[in-house]
Amino acid sequence: MSYQFPSSFYALPSKFPKQFYKPQAETVVEDQIITIDNFFPQDVCNDLIKSIENSSAIKLETTPLVKSKEYAARYNDRCLTTDFEATRALWSYLNQILSQHVEYADEDLDKIKETFSSAVFLNPQLRIYRYRKGHHFGKHYDEAVVAPLDERSSKKGKTKWTLLIYLTGDEEFEGGGTIFHPEIRGVKPLNIHPSKGMALLHKHGYDCLKHEAEIVKRGEKWVLRSDVVF
Repeated sequence: MSYQFPSSFYALPSKFPKQFYKPQAETVVEDQIITIDNFFPQDVCNDLIKSIENSSAIKLETTPLVKSKEYAARYNDRCLTTDFEATRALWSYLNQILSQHVEYADEDLDKIKETFSSAVFLNPQLRIYRYRKGHHFGKHYDEAVVAPLDERSSKKGKTKWTLLIYLTGDEEFEGGGTIFHPEIRGVKPLNIHPSKGMALLHKHGYDCLKHEAEIVKRGEKWVLRSDVVF
């Protein structure tokens, strides 16, 4: 028996065209970091957390704290599932947001649309992270990987952007920001503390900024992660 995403998750692509307010992407750092506020409605966030906590088909396991020169210190709860059906729903929804037409001139949205115009799918290995008090992930880079595009063929693509969807945010946890460290002298780190349901896209592979998950001081930080495939 495999884990089943909740029905509210699968309904996202069909509901998007009917929404009066549609989430929009916004550049934080050009060609590096993009955020989408209210990417997931709060009920979808809550349904996902509840379904994961109550599922017998998927189990959160605590990542051992590793301290070495080769690996960043990481201490959190995580699980993963490879699910093409769920990934197709998530990609359809994200693609609608990134490619949507707006009735006014917006150079930033045009650049974002162009950046993802050659994207074809998401990594079907969907990862769920839970950070409790004391959990964190030290400074690291996200590597690009080769990911399958279909469960029925050998077609593959390469990932270029990390997709993080914050299932909790705002006052639900203290600390726990995603901190980016520009490798430019005099430029201060950028700490993004998410709102609930916010999505964050950041470039990875050779173009990845060094980043970390700040230690959680209170509450629980939940994240759904995939990667954009080109």
